[in-house]
This record gives sequence, structure tokens and C-alpha cells, in this order.
Amino acid sequence: MTFNFLNPMMLLGLLGITLPILVHLLSRKRYDIIQWGAMQFLELGRRTRRRIRLEGWLLLAIRMLLIALITFALARPWVSGGLLSKFISIQSRDIVFVIDGSYSMGWEGEETTPHSAAIQWIHRFMEELNPGDTISIIDARNQPRLVTESPTHQFEIVREKLNELPPPSGSSNLPNAISKAVQTLSKTSNLKREIIILTDDQAFCWTPQDTILWEQVNDLLQQSAVPIDLWATNVAEEKNQGLQSNLRVDQLSVSREVCVKNLPVKISTTIRYDGPEPTRICPVYFEVDGQRINEKTQSVKIENHGEAAVEFQYRFDVEGTHVVSVVIDADQLPGDDQSDAALHVTSALPVLLVDGTPDFDSTRSEVFFANLALMAPKNRTPWIQTTIIDKGQLTTEILKNQAVVILANVDALTEQQAGALIDFVDHEGGGVLIALGDQINAEQYQKFLFHPEGLIPLEIRSLESNRGADIGNLVQIQSDSLQTPWLNRFRGAYANGLTSARYHQWWDVALLDHPKPLQDDQAEKSDAKPPSVPLEIARLTNEKPLLLMMNHERGRVLLLTSSLDADWNNLPAKPDYVPFLHEAVFELSSGRVFRNINSDEPIVIPVPANTTIDQFQFLDPNNEPATGTIEQSTTTATFHCQNTSIPGVYTLNPKPGMESELDADRVVVNFDRSESDLTPLSEAEQKILTDEYQMTFFTTLDELKKGMFSDVSETEFWKFLLLIFLLLMVGELFLTRRLVQGGHAAHPEGIE
Repeated sequence: MTFNFLNPMMLLGLLGITLPILVHLLSRKRYDIIQWGAMQFLELGRRTRRRIRLEGWLLLAIRMLLIALITFALARPWVSGGLLSKFISIQSRDIVFVIDGSYSMGWEGEETTPHSAAIQWIHRFMEELNPGDTISIIDARNQPRLVTESPTHQFEIVREKLNELPPPSGSSNLPNAISKAVQTLSKTSNLKREIIILTDDQAFCWTPQDTILWEQVNDLLQQSAVPIDLWATNVAEEKNQGLQSNLRVDQLSVSREVCVKNLPVKISTTIRYDGPEPTRICPVYFEVDGQRINEKTQSVKIENHGEAAVEFQYRFDVEGTHVVSVVIDADQLPGDDQSDAALHVTSALPVLLVDGTPDFDSTRSEVFFANLALMAPKNRTPWIQTTIIDKGQLTTEILKNQAVVILANVDALTEQQAGALIDFVDHEGGGVLIALGDQINAEQYQKFLFHPEGLIPLEIRSLESNRGADIGNLVQIQSDSLQTPWLNRFRGAYANGLTSARYHQWWDVALLDHPKPLQDDQAEKSDAKPPSVPLEIARLTNEKPLLLMMNHERGRVLLLTSSLDADWNNLPAKPDYVPFLHEAVFELSSGRVFRNINSDEPIVIPVPANTTIDQFQFLDPNNEPATGTIEQSTTTATFHCQNTSIPGVYTLNPKPGMESELDADRVVVNFDRSESDLTPLSEAEQKILTDEYQMTFFTTLDELKKGMFSDVSETEFWKFLLLIFLLLMVGELFLTRRLVQGGHAAHPEGIE
């Protein structure tokens, strides 16, 4: 038999037992006795004095017992097992339903999808509940979402919420959802508490191999003052036996998220097939903003459990944000038949070149080659629009309309200029390329730009040289170090390629110690993201870093440890110099808006200053209104949305009448395509969940009712304690009246 309390902190009230004792001790104060003639006729007999003393002690015990009873009743004691539970009625229940919201629940191979079957199952089960029971609904996705604000007795509200659930999409994490259900039940008051998981028996969402997640669930269950029962069932028909054939489109990769008109963009992905047939021939379609480009259609042959790579190239002739999609013919699992990506198209990308060695002879300028590479003089419609200034002209005002700033061998910046550049990256989402050289003041760079809160946390160690080296000791770029997607095209050694350029001088740099990642308990209390660190994306053959990239919260910084002109290398003489600079500029500019994000990452979109949320309509992937806010700064404004649990295309549209002033924008929220692994939970995995984490799997509603409603061993009995309390109150009143009438006040040790 188990005995425990729902509100154990109320037991501190037992300290009140001392109050009747204190009153008793204070009432025993001695008084002066004055003898007078008739006193002998008022004195009590010995037997009367003994009776009064006994009744007084009995009254003291009753008062102490009253305080103990009310304290125990408020602590809500309960007992499991024993004779007491057999004579007390069944308790009300608190139930949390966890519905798997992943896209595998949208399987259309049967009469109804598993997701619809789960909703219908809950509707039927609610008919078995009592009016005193409470219900909560959790939509289990990558991050669980509590559908009902709090446990409720109003079943009609629950039915409405069920019918409003968004269709299944993305992936789910059932251990996280169960943890949230346990936390929800920790705030309820009934003694019987149940969690019922409705899923399609897919192993991926259970993650049985992730013992850390399941140990967290176990810890929460053990911390609960009341036992919580875990139940799970497969709502899919035929136990997913039809989930044997599926084609999927993996996440898209675009060569650049920010591009200009008529600049080719590459969109690539893979198509995977799992099924009974040895091979499948699959048509693959390409769409732009929902419109299919028929001439781009490809046909691929895929072996069973194999993949086929596809790539499309497209030139946009209209500015604005566009959504590209790779689509296959619909099958019985539609959630992975399409993959989307968003990119922004502009007329020309504004780039600011800060010349560190300005000269009347432009050919001697530090940015001469870079300017020619980015904006050829004969090109009437350049993809990049450059502006050249010297360091004295670098101000906050000139940074406002720029996408990327290039510092080319600038000796030093003032503290105000460095602060303006840091704000440009952190708040405006701009990109900065820093090319070092012989003019830089290492001490000033370290002080204003390369500190932990600056553009990139680095230590400038020393200036190194390799001039006059023989052929066998030439310093070039290691081809294998170019692993970043935008640098992949430059891998491989050929005569005029990027990796054939020779470097004579460079600065040796090293990473500074960066702030330690937040601990789990600190991360829960803080909205701050883990600190970013610089990544080495290109290395020289002498193992010295050449290119380092750092992602800030919005913007990006790229450091070139050698020069941008031909003083320290012969890179400008290589044909790859032009595409390399273009790719670098477009990569840096894409940090202004992250239009392709992962599930549960925030959406951040720049909007014109002084605009309000009332001027926009924000829609989720199901074309339902979604919530967002606009945060204003002194010169800019940004739209923010934190709730991105549903993957797909989110759209920010100006309301009617505002189209001429505001632009539409779109963001794609991606998801883990591993959800397409339709392998069911094995018997061995079920056994682990059953034995180690007290999960009970059932198949039918009758089986659940038998297991759930037949267990009446846990019983609260605070009502009986209150009944005894009331009876003792009557006894205390009777005894007090008897003592008063019996003359106890005349007794020198009378109890008040």
C-alpha cells in the first residue's frame, strides 16, 4: 500500500499544533488568593477537581487534533491499495491526448488518414468520460504545441479545437511531447492522471535509441507527486502495412538566396525511392511561384532504396521574393512530394568598396581589380552596383542603402566607424568582407573590430611572407579545404583556377576564446541564441587560414588574410577571380534575410520604417492568418514571427490599398525529411518503452477502457478527514460549554 500527499507543502501547517499548548501555558498564570469568610463554601471537592483537570486535557488534545486534521485535509492525502480504496468511489481523471502531427500521419493509403483517425478516436473516447474529468490536447510536431490553453471540463471546446487542428506536416518528437504532457499534468488537481499517445506506429518519431530524451521523460514522471499512466496506440489501419512504397523530394539547395535579374540560379536536390519494385522511373517537375515550367521537366530512374540527383537552372526577370519548387507526382504519402525554397531577386546588388590606398591613378588603387571584377565598365545592366569611397567617408548614413561593404587594406577605423559597421551587420543584416594588407594597423583592428563583441573574434599574430620561394614551396589554396557550398565550384586544380593562385604574403590569425554555450537551464531562461564562432572555409597549403566566415544573428563577415589586389598574390590574374568575388558578395548579402529556415526558427523580414502590423496580412502554409509583430528602430523596421512549427511557405502580404507602398515577401520553413522512413516500431523497441519507461501499448478502445477504468486502487480521503473535523468541532463546543458550566474557571489551574 502506498500513501502520499498531493500538496505536501501544506503539512507545514502542523506547526499550528503548538498554538493550543501555548494558550494552555499562558492560562496557568497564578493569581493572589485572598481568604474571606464564605470561601469555604465555594471550594471544590477533590473528585470535582480531578474531573475538571481531565476534561481540560481532553479539550487540549481535541484542539490539537482539529489543527492536524485540517492540515492533513489541505495536503490532500491519497492511498494506493489496501482496504480503504475498496469502499470509496472512483476518482475524476486528468487526461492529455498527444496527437502525432508529422506528415507520415497523412498517409492516404486507407479510407481515412491516421491523423483523421486519431481525431475521430478522441471524439469517441470523450463519450466514456465523466463530467468531472479534464482534457488537454497536444499537437506533437518538432516542438509540441498545447492546443487547449489549460485542462478543461468543457468537452465541446475540445471538440472544436480538434476540428481546427492543422493537417499533418513536418516531423514530430514524441518524447518531447510526452514531457510537455507530464508538465501539463503537474498543474492539475485530480488523482488519476493519464497520457494517451495516438500515432501511426512509425519508429522515427519515437526515437527509442535516444536514451537522453527518454531519461528526461522518466525523471519528470518520477518527480510527479501522483503516478501518471502512459498509453499508446496505433491509429493507422493495418499497422502501416501499406507504407512500403514511397517517393520523396529532399530539401532544396539553391546556389544563392539573393540574386539579380537574369543571373542564373542553380536549384538542386535528390529524389529517393523506397518500395517493392527494383527500379522506378519518376518525372520531376520544376515550379516558380506555383507555376509549372513544363520545359524544365526531367525524368529520372531510381533504384529501390536509392537516390537520384536532379538540378535545375533558372533566370528570373522579375524583382521580388520568389518561391521555387521541385515536385513529383502525388503518391499515398503527399507530405514529401514537394520541396520549396525562397530567394530574393533585385535589379542590382549595392556594394560599398572602401579603398585603403586611394590614388589619382586608379590602377594603383587597392580596389581597382575588385571594382572591375564586380562591375565591368561596358556592362549596361550590371548585377552589382559598386560605390568607391575612402575610409574618411565611411559613415552610418552611407551604410543605409548598402548590402555588402568591402574593406580593402584599410589601415584603421575610428571607434565610431567600427561601431557603425558592427551595427550594420548585427541590426541591418549586412555583409562585410575584410581584406587585409600591408597598411593595416593590427592593434587598432584588434581593439575595435576583432574583439569578442566585434565583427569577428580573432587574434592577429604576425605578418608572414613566402617571397622568393622555389617552385616546390609555393603557397596555394588547399582544394580539399573548400567545403562550403558556394566555394565547391572552385575545387580541383587547373591552370587558371582559384586553387592555382600563388600567395606571397598573409597575416597569421588565430581564433579568440569565445563565450561558452549556455547550459540547458540557462538556455530555458534566455531567448539568446548560442554564440556563433568563425569557421575556416579556405586554408593555404602551409596550413594557415586564408578565408574565415562568421555568421552573426542576421549579417555575415568574411575575412581574407591576404590582399584583394595583386600585391600579395596573383589571384586577380586568374579567371576565377571574377566568379569568386561575385559568389562571395552574394553569399554575404544573403544574411540580410534568412528566407529558408528550419522548423521553430524565427522569421525575420525587413519592412519599411514606420510601418505597422495593421498594414500587412501574414498567412501560414495553410493560408490561415498567423500572428507576428513589427519591431521599430531609429531607421528601420523588421517583422518577426516566433511560431513556425508548421513547415511550408509563410507569406507576408500588404493589405488591399497598400500594394504600391509595401512589398510582399515569403519565407520557407523546412523540415527533416527523415520522417519518410516508414519503418514501424519493432517489438524489441516496444518492449524497451514498456519495461523501462512504463509505456502501455493497446490496440482497441475496449482494451484501453479495461486497463484504465478497472484500476481504482488510488483514492483521496480528504473529504473523510473534513467530516471527522466537523464532528470533533461539535465535540469541542460541547466540552467547552460543559467546562464553563462546571465551574472550571474557579479552579486555579483551569484551562481557557
